[in-house]
Amino acid sequence: MAIREQLLSLQWAQLKHDEAYHRDIVILPLAQRISHMALHNAKYTGYFFAAIDGNEPDRLMRTLTDAFTIALASANALNQDLGCELETKIGNEVSLHALGLRLTDTLPRDSNDPLWLVRRFAQYSGQLAKACESLDHLEAMPFRELMSESNLAFFMTVLAEASARGADLAEAYKSRMRDVESKSIFDTRYRAGAGGEA
Repeated sequence: MAIREQLLSLQWAQLKHDEAYHRDIVILPLAQRISHMALHNAKYTGYFFAAIDGNEPDRLMRTLTDAFTIALASANALNQDLGCELETKIGNEVSLHALGLRLTDTLPRDSNDPLWLVRRFAQYSGQLAKACESLDHLEAMPFRELMSESNLAFFMTVLAEASARGADLAEAYKSRMRDVESKSIFDTRYRAGAGGEA
């Protein structure tokens, strides 16, 4: 399956997850939803720094997985086809891992610089925050384009770092979603079908 189809399937899974388990966010007006995602990414910048500074690879991997999830959710909010944009920018690959490995060569990832990830996340967080702030002020700025660019940059950075570490983000994502879903009191009903009996 082409990367575009793989990512579209993941975006669809994220949409269904958000509609069932994060209705409080899905019902927000679009600008508020994107601002919420900007806060997540700012939080992850801090988490990445703490994980690297504290030499906590498990925490780093959890944060990569959560950042991957937020990039999917943000893409859905922006009606952004991540796979199409990546194919146009990078070309097609057979797997997310292979695409991530290719990105390690095209992004400014330096394996000798453990803080490259924090720097990139801080840069893109600032860019996304500026787009959200400009929208609040109705400034003459292409906020949607900046939001989409920032989200694609977050996504590529996460994918490159995870692949460089030999991680399978698609599997980590599925496991993380199941963990989040299992905490809902309605999980068995959601899994049985909307409104159905468990």
